[in-house]
Amino acid sequence: MFITNSWYCVERASEMSTLPFERIVCNEPIVFFQTAKSGILVALENRCPHRQAPLSMGKVVGDEIMCIYHGWTMNSAGACTHVPHQVNVSSNAAVKSYPIIEKWGFVWVWIGEPVRADQALIPEMPWLVAEDRSAVLSRFYVKANYQLMADNLLDVSHSDFLHASSFGSQAGKKGETDKVRQTMEVTSDNSAVRCVRTLRDVELSPMAAAWGGFTKQVIRTHRQKWSPPNTVNIELIMENDENKITINHDHIMTPETETTCHYLFGFTRDYNLDKGYPNDADVRREQEGVIGSEDVPMVEAQQRNKLRFGDPVDIPGQADKFLIAVHKRIAEQAG
Repeated sequence: MFITNSWYCVERASEMSTLPFERIVCNEPIVFFQTAKSGILVALENRCPHRQAPLSMGKVVGDEIMCIYHGWTMNSAGACTHVPHQVNVSSNAAVKSYPIIEKWGFVWVWIGEPVRADQALIPEMPWLVAEDRSAVLSRFYVKANYQLMADNLLDVSHSDFLHASSFGSQAGKKGETDKVRQTMEVTSDNSAVRCVRTLRDVELSPMAAAWGGFTKQVIRTHRQKWSPPNTVNIELIMENDENKITINHDHIMTPETETTCHYLFGFTRDYNLDKGYPNDADVRREQEGVIGSEDVPMVEAQQRNKLRFGDPVDIPGQADKFLIAVHKRIAEQAG
């Protein structure tokens, strides 16, 4: 089941143009484009009411989109304004339009009742546009349920294993339980579920150590926030007497179908903004490489196994406290 009265993230604002494209959101095919005349963002049901051809195959003309099959033209509200070779246009010649907005460098569409579309419900991520930070935004397509992709971020202990050779840490291995000290606190309020997880005396992987020029063990603190329908904001602080760096990484999961999703990602840093390593190109190469070759394949493999084994019940561990709290909140919303 999907939460319908909600904003869902579909793309980076920098990717919007007069070239229409389709995204399926909560099983609804939607065409997105930017108008050529006024530059506004538009989201419509991806079909022409004439013969059901996809409008995403059409052409933006001024502030409207023309179906290239027979030339019927739709405005940003979804109403047909022109039928070739006839004067009158039936009021039935219309498709659904969706509220759409750009915020924090992403494009969001409202699925549900348009009158309930409140911009304040979009999660706060001001660091993505802060002048003293540098942000890199990415998008991935995942052949797995969007909650599985979110769960990957709700239990960040996976970074010590799945990402051990990239940007993870050397912590939690068998026989080393007492070498790294961990504390974890989970809280919840009406708007979000939060978690603070701190690891002390952590040996960083070479990639993460290079970010801050660390040569010694660090304290690694994750401050996480989950917001409905499925956004996970993480503030990662790594520090010792050599340096302290802060990274915000934001994970926005948008369901396509029950077994596929769109995954929007932001990586914002407060270090090496003018020169040195990493620059934005380094960040994009590293993050897209790691997520694309480690996180996404693992979550897609989980989805296949859940289908093959009849969706068996998960056995939780102590590190799942945050995940369990979020799942409880989702169940309350669904009820």
